[in-house]
Parts: sequence; C-alpha cells; structure tokens
Amino acid sequence: MTTQRGAATRLAAPTINLASLVYGLDAYMRSRGADAGHALRRAGLEPGDMTDPDRRVPLIRYLDLLEICADLLGDSQFGLKFGAQYEPRHAGVVGNVALASRTLGEAFEMIGRYLPTMVDATVHGIEVSDGSAFIYSYYIDPLMMSYRQKGDWAIAFACNLVRTGLGDPRWTPQEVLLPQVADETPAQRRTRTEIMGENIRPSHPWGGIRFDAGLLKRPMATADAMIESLMRHYGDLRLAALPGSQGEIEQLRREIARMLVKGQGGIKGGIEHLASATGTSVRTLQRRLGHAGVSYSDLQDDVRRTLALNLLENETLALAEIAFSLGYSDVSAFNHAFRRWVGHSPGQYRGQRAARKSEPR
Repeated sequence: MTTQRGAATRLAAPTINLASLVYGLDAYMRSRGADAGHALRRAGLEPGDMTDPDRRVPLIRYLDLLEICADLLGDSQFGLKFGAQYEPRHAGVVGNVALASRTLGEAFEMIGRYLPTMVDATVHGIEVSDGSAFIYSYYIDPLMMSYRQKGDWAIAFACNLVRTGLGDPRWTPQEVLLPQVADETPAQRRTRTEIMGENIRPSHPWGGIRFDAGLLKRPMATADAMIESLMRHYGDLRLAALPGSQGEIEQLRREIARMLVKGQGGIKGGIEHLASATGTSVRTLQRRLGHAGVSYSDLQDDVRRTLALNLLENETLALAEIAFSLGYSDVSAFNHAFRRWVGHSPGQYRGQRAARKSEPR
C-alpha cells in the first residue's frame, strides 16, 4: 500500500527548458576555443535539447553542463561570464515578458509567475523591507547547492536584466548574496566586481540581489504593452500545458518553501497560510491534497527535507542558520526532524558527505 509520505517523495525529477537558457552557448564556447558539442555529450544531452522551445530535460543535466563548460575552459567563472553576456530576450517567455513589463517590480513579478515554464522546483521571491528590495531564488531539490556555476549565472543574468530594462549598462546592486564563492585571484575578483558590484556577501542560504526598493517603481525602458500581452497569453498557455496533478503539487511545494523562508510555514497555521496564498479554502486545499495522495504535513516535511539536504551542501552555513532558514525555532528541533528523515543528525550527514568527497577517485 502506498503511504502518503511515499507519494510526496516520488515526484518526477525536476526538468528545464534548455533553449531558454543556453542560447548562443555554441558560439560562446567556440569563441573561447572550446567545443560545446563535447560538453553536451559529456552532460548526456543532444544538440536539439538546446534549440527546441518545447523540449525539457532533467535539471541535473543543465547543472552538469555548466560545470563541464567551466572545466573545458579551465575557467571557474564561466557561469558568471556567460550569464553577464546573456541577452534577457533570449530567455523565452520569462525574459521577454519581463522586458516588456511596465515597471521593474512588475518585471520581477512576471518572472516569478512564468518561471515554471522554464524550470521546475525553483522558487523566485521578492521581499521589501526598510526601503530595500531583495530578489532571490533557490531550488526545492536536494544536492543542488554543490553546483556553483548556476548560482553565478542566475545573479549575473538578473543584473543584466535590470541593466537592459532600465537602460543603464553600468548598474550594479547594492549587495549580492551568494551561497558560496570559491577562492579567487585578484583578477577574478575584479571580474566579479565589474559584474556584480563591490558589496558581495557569501555564505547566505539563498542567492539574490539587494537594491533600493524605489527602483521597483521605475519604468522599464523596454516596456511594450502589446508584447507583454502576447507573452502573458503564451505564458498562460504554457503554464496550462504543464502536467496536471504533478504541476499542482509542485506549485504547492514552491509556495510552502516560500512560506518557510518568510517564517510562515510553522505547523500551527501553516495550512491556513498556504490556502490563502493559493486562493482557496483550507477544506478545498485538503481535498486537493487528498486526491494527490499527500497531506499538508507530509508535503511540508518533504520540502523541508529537500531544502535541508541542499543547504547542508554549503559547508559555510552553520546548522543554526539552516534550522532558522527552514522555520525551526532551534537546532534541536531541526536535529530531531532530520534524524527522522535520513537516520543521521545534520552534522553526521555533512561529515559523511565531506568524507566521500575527499576519497580518491
């Protein structure tokens, strides 16, 4: 008999539409003396995966592809540089609807709405407090934190989107928050500063950019009402075409993750917040979850577990910071839950992972 917990943890592997993210990769790699085709083969991908706007491939292969490209070029900043030169209009529905939006704030809202047409299991958030806006994103999937190139690509792309949309090619955020930054030479540090600005803070649970919240109301220099309407219509069709029950559960997983980060995902009142965020009643939400074979507590546990496995990959994050990021009031509660999920404490799990990474291959 299938348990509720089993149903919650056997969702299909996250997928991504490569055509909206790696446009021009072949020319870029060739300009630097490398073969993108070789990188594709090593990642288990085909040339058509990069050109078909309707084809989706496992997310893990995209993450592998970025790391392989960095390896082929011998450049640990590949993701940073490729993202910085990537034109937002090439990013499918997401890039075009963002550029066509009336204001920068609406652009980021549209990114959050249509991001599932590009990639599964990703949360895009906007937080505004004390006159500052924080735009961030993270994956709801385990073991994604160890892939560093995608984090650099995403931040560089976000900066490029703002520069293009505001018509200010020299714009940089007030602060960049990154989960991890490898040791860099002075020349590499200058490259990062040119793209991201001088205020770069590593060891943060989620990657993102912080800037003056007043910019959210700034009109986009690229605004186009007709293109925005067309892109939203096309984007809504793409959203509607996503798999029914799985797409609905993924939406709920993203919303639970967003609630946890905002401190609204506690056991008490959590399902009420989720029902409100998804525009439904608690009873209707419970019925929908029941039809999918999961309960709210099981789904919340699954999201917390996958986020915890991801965050533990970042060795610079303290266990207390991870516990707080997942909505736990103290480390002991996090330890208890993690032991229930995987049979080990978070510290033991991290130690075992580090030991396996250090083993000779």
